[in-house]
Amino acid sequence: MGTNIEDKLAVKATCISNEFLDKFMAEANGDYVKVYLYMLRHCGEKFNIKEAADALMLTDNDIERAVRYWEKMGVFSDGAGQCVESEIRTEAAFARSEELLSERASEDVSEEAQTERVQSEEEFAGVLFVAKHVLPGLPSQKQVETLEYMYRQLGMNAELIEFLLEYCAGLEKTSSRYMETVAINWHEQGIRTVKQAQQLIREFERRKSQPRKSVTKPNRFMNLEKSEVDYDSIAQKKVLERMNGIK
Repeated sequence: MGTNIEDKLAVKATCISNEFLDKFMAEANGDYVKVYLYMLRHCGEKFNIKEAADALMLTDNDIERAVRYWEKMGVFSDGAGQCVESEIRTEAAFARSEELLSERASEDVSEEAQTERVQSEEEFAGVLFVAKHVLPGLPSQKQVETLEYMYRQLGMNAELIEFLLEYCAGLEKTSSRYMETVAINWHEQGIRTVKQAQQLIREFERRKSQPRKSVTKPNRFMNLEKSEVDYDSIAQKKVLERMNGIK
């Protein structure tokens, strides 16, 4: 049976030349000495500038200057400085390339956002143009704010808002409160297109023309007499709710 013998005196160490200590160390910059010792410690290994800079808390250029210094002093072989410089330039070029790509991506996003804002403003300007021709007189500040609320907050598209304007104008009910009530009601019922709004109105008109039936829970939008105006009652109810909320 064999026995494994371990030499406990064996140590991992980095040997420093006496010539370096006697001739070079005293005159060398402290950072240069750090770089020399680091490279001596990792002699025979693949050298990486970033790792060396991080380990010594120096910059890439500090490493390059140190290598060139020791090359000039004859401690490192000729060409070592060029290799380090080449690696730095390659990494710098790669970093700059990544930076440019990031800048271009940001510019693309910015241009796209700017285009969307312009389109949004143009669409809303179209809504105001229709409002000027549909509403009696020029739109009031309150009416403009209501239209903007529909567009910005409720997310109604321009075509649907324009249809709503025409619908309210046809009923001769164009107060900001009434139009807002209609818009909110449509939004709550999932009306997102003109076609859906037209279908809702047709159903509303159809039910108005039918004899009223007793139901346990009448729909405030559909089950109305011909003489009743549904959105008026809804608007009044909302005003009372807001007043009670203030109290």
